[in-house]
Amino acid sequence: MKKPYRYIDHTADLGIEVSGQGLEELFINIGQALFDTQIVGTIRDKKEMSIDLQSDSLDDLIIDWCRELLYIFAVHGFIPKEYTVRIKDHSLQAQLRGDKFDAHRHRVKLEIKNPTYHNFSLEERKGRYKTSIIFDV
Repeated sequence: MKKPYRYIDHTADLGIEVSGQGLEELFINIGQALFDTQIVGTIRDKKEMSIDLQSDSLDDLIIDWCRELLYIFAVHGFIPKEYTVRIKDHSLQAQLRGDKFDAHRHRVKLEIKNPTYHNFSLEERKGRYKTSIIFDV
């Protein structure tokens, strides 16, 4: 199955281009791209977490979403597996099911530190969204 994201050549950092049919799918695919890139191992769906975000723009909401996902991994060791996302205007509500990082079952293959606005883009065509995000690694 073709993944809804691809890596962008970028000199020192990580660039990911993500697409989705509708905003909710775009945000889910961003989360999957982040954790597919960072973590190797079996991720169970035995823990739950909620995220509520309010931003000034859709661009900011995407960056805030990335920051929040990276934060819950860095602070709580939470790795999402399943996402339920609702977006209205510039706010997001998400229910996540996933796993807590366990060094016996998981390995970090690349530590992603932060999303940036450098070369950030967001396009929409006929309900299909595509975003490009550069991350510090």
